Amino acid sequence: MKKLAVLLPMALLIAFVSAAYSQSLADLANKEKDRRAEIKDNKVITNEDVAKFKRTAAEPSLPDQPSGTADSPPAEGEEAKDSRADKPDPDEPTDYQGRPESYWRKTMADARQKVKDLTNESNVIVLAIADMQNKFYSMDDGFKRETSQRDLQKTYYHQDMNKENLAKAKAQLEALENEARKSGALPGWIAP
Repeated sequence: MKKLAVLLPMALLIAFVSAAYSQSLADLANKEKDRRAEIKDNKVITNEDVAKFKRTAAEPSLPDQPSGTADSPPAEGEEAKDSRADKPDPDEPTDYQGRPESYWRKTMADARQKVKDLTNESNVIVLAIADMQNKFYSMDDGFKRETSQRDLQKTYYHQDMNKENLAKAKAQLEALENEARKSGALPGWIAP
């Protein structure tokens, strides 16, 4: 009897909490549906809103645009491209800034490729230095050693420049990932 007296209030409490929780999930789902419908309807950008969407020099440019801006007319002798090719798919999901998934995938792929290329270049420079050092120590002629030493110093300089460029590229990749997260890009868009 005591067990029943203890279990009955617990069972009622669990039933009440689960009913309240399911109702709150339904409310949240309805709110999210309304929010998405509101976002879908607000795709028009007015002249007053243009300043918010202008890129600064530190931000990456859109991957599909040739040199110049999207608003500039084609240069003399240059034919106007098909306007459908420059516009993203209207059904493609976008972040809070209006940049589509394809923009983030392309931009992140380019940034990762730059880091990969600089890493490969660093490995090549290390191998070149090792080869030059082997040649340097195997030479008997002082004049040839001097020339070899000069080439070795140039390679060290290139290695230092590569390290700086690699650090900058990694920092840019990290900043781009942070920008993507802040602007609402989904994790799958920026994943490798």
